[in-house]
Amino acid sequence: MPSVINEEILPAEDVSRFSAVLSGEEFRKELRRLFVSDWHWGIPEDVQVKPLKAHKDRCTFEVSVKTEHGWKSIVGKVYSNDRPDVMITLKAVARSGFGPDGKFAIAQPLAYVSSLHILFEEKIQGRLAMERFLNGSPGEQTETARRSGKWLARFHSYAPRLGKTSAPRELLPQISYWAERIKRSGEPFASKCESLFRKLDSTMPDSVESCCGHGSFIPEHVFLNGPQTIAIDLDEHDVADPSRDLAWFIVSLERLGLKQGLSLRAHDREVAAFLEAYASARNLDASKHLPFFKAVECLHRAHRDLYKRTVPIPEWSEAMLDEGLSSL
Repeated sequence: MPSVINEEILPAEDVSRFSAVLSGEEFRKELRRLFVSDWHWGIPEDVQVKPLKAHKDRCTFEVSVKTEHGWKSIVGKVYSNDRPDVMITLKAVARSGFGPDGKFAIAQPLAYVSSLHILFEEKIQGRLAMERFLNGSPGEQTETARRSGKWLARFHSYAPRLGKTSAPRELLPQISYWAERIKRSGEPFASKCESLFRKLDSTMPDSVESCCGHGSFIPEHVFLNGPQTIAIDLDEHDVADPSRDLAWFIVSLERLGLKQGLSLRAHDREVAAFLEAYASARNLDASKHLPFFKAVECLHRAHRDLYKRTVPIPEWSEAMLDEGLSSL
């Protein structure tokens, strides 16, 4: 099994900023109230927190609490801004067929503390889809791709349309920003990036089919627990073209080949299984604009490979530009 290059490290500055909220007295009081009065899990005797994922606007922690009944772990998300919309959306999605006992589920919301900008969710049990893609047998990898495709198809079909509408034209400022930054790296980045930008501008859809969008549907956000498929991290939920979520998952799978020291084509079998399962479950072709959204995500990742890493990987960035060009 090839070794895997880690994508990113947790930014210490962001983790520290959000950790401060969890070390405050108000957090302890709210956690005690929830454990005793709302959840009836017992009186907290000890609390331990562990950062899991950090962004500029939020950080996810595992919150482990010891009571007279033993240890209980949940997930706490701390936001820089007040985000009651996430709690509202999670509740609505759960009611639409993604509850705790269904074949398709999400991380169930437990509580939102507005004064602290903290969302509490259940801690998911099961095996991460990314782990299966890395270490599973060929059959397990194909099954994981199919189950991920079926989950997304059901989500696009039944989840309520909540949040802002993300139109393709609204991506233009971001696309321009990424392109200009990449071109600063000189050749061959400048010419390839210019070609990709022109193709994106000329193929940008005027109107799209809209549905509830996950916002960051990638293998790291999918769990398999027995027959149940569970997705997490709907913080960037919106209303968008379904091809956007498809593109994110596909590009993530392709990049897994790079991280394993292989090629972008290493997981083409899983990509095909993912798309086939999605189309079959939804009984329609929702990939009309997939080439465009895939090329956008390739440009996004090319920018990250140059500017969002401790040590840039220009080879990956160029591979992403080539993949974006070949998509259109």
